[in-house]
Amino acid sequence: MATFGVVRKRTVLIQPGIKFKFDYWMLLAVCGLVVLGLLLVYSSSFEYGPSYYFKRQLVATLIGFAGIAFVLQFDYHAFRKISVPFLVVTLLALGIVLFAGESIFGARRGLSGGSFQPSEVAKLMTILYVSHWLSSKGERIKQLTYGLGPFIVITGIVCAFIVSQPDLSTAILVALISFTLFFIAGADLKQFALALLLGGMLFLLVANTLPHAEKRMSEYKEALNDPALAGWQVQQSLVALGKGGLFGVGLGESSQKFSRLPFAHTDAVFAILGEELGLVGGLLLVSLYGILVWRGFKAARAARDSYGGLIALGVSCWIGFQALLNIAVITATIPFTGIPLPFVSYGGSSMAVTLVGVGFLLSISRDVAISKRPQPQVNRDVMQQRRSARMTEFSEEIGSSTP
Repeated sequence: MATFGVVRKRTVLIQPGIKFKFDYWMLLAVCGLVVLGLLLVYSSSFEYGPSYYFKRQLVATLIGFAGIAFVLQFDYHAFRKISVPFLVVTLLALGIVLFAGESIFGARRGLSGGSFQPSEVAKLMTILYVSHWLSSKGERIKQLTYGLGPFIVITGIVCAFIVSQPDLSTAILVALISFTLFFIAGADLKQFALALLLGGMLFLLVANTLPHAEKRMSEYKEALNDPALAGWQVQQSLVALGKGGLFGVGLGESSQKFSRLPFAHTDAVFAILGEELGLVGGLLLVSLYGILVWRGFKAARAARDSYGGLIALGVSCWIGFQALLNIAVITATIPFTGIPLPFVSYGGSSMAVTLVGVGFLLSISRDVAISKRPQPQVNRDVMQQRRSARMTEFSEEIGSSTP
């Protein structure tokens, strides 16, 4: 199993001349997803007002791109030392949500009227901290006391806060990302298998304990035998995809978004995309995700140290896993759960934080590009002349100081 080597690098501000040497294919894929998402949010939320949700999503998008610009001011190693306090603050915010968060449909997930969701921040902060922790352990990660034990504690605490909201889908996503990083960092296979077993058992326990999760699992099992027994949201999502056909009914022409598919601009926006832009639009969306994840994996593989490689891998898996989960839910491949489609679903916290994550991807891709640039070669004769001159000066100083 290939793992990353541990290399340390001094953290500095990035010089203006090399600030924009990042992966432009990655940025173009993100811009394509953002534009497509804004169009779909405007179209699918038209019932609630011509541009109310669109304007809010646009503001979150601008904040996210400002976050990208901020991250690109620094070498990504500058964030290594502050990953611990960032995670602590995030855990405090998750704790505050449980007591002071606004209850919406029986769940407490947001602050400030639901406009800020700490669980979205927790995805990025977990990646930054776990990447820092794993890269600092090296080969010791194979030891139980340095590897599996602390890993379960770290991941378990974050997931426990998120499940308590309750938000099982986000907790599953955080666990998937963390397990992937743990495996790639060089975890012992026996420990990794044990961690997967424990995680699977815990998931089944929680899924059969939380009332809403148990209900959705039961609906999914019934729908496998009789599609007519599927939940309303799933049924209407499939109807929307069926109406779209190959090329769709046209942008803005969806009929499912009018009361039939509740809150179509949030987690079910892929169904509206399928109805308005058809299979072609869906394939375009998946292709953009594919390009982004591919370029992210490429940056992870070429990263000069384990810290950068793990961050790039973590962010790429975050976006890829989340997109797969959302699309799988809308196509009734897995039980229904609420998780936004990255860059496309309405949600200010999701949009802004995911874009900041892209900022780290771009920063790492820039570091890779800089490391591959040919270094200027100094003429050997000139170097030899300089050494000879220094030696002569040194000999003269020694001679003059001798009595």
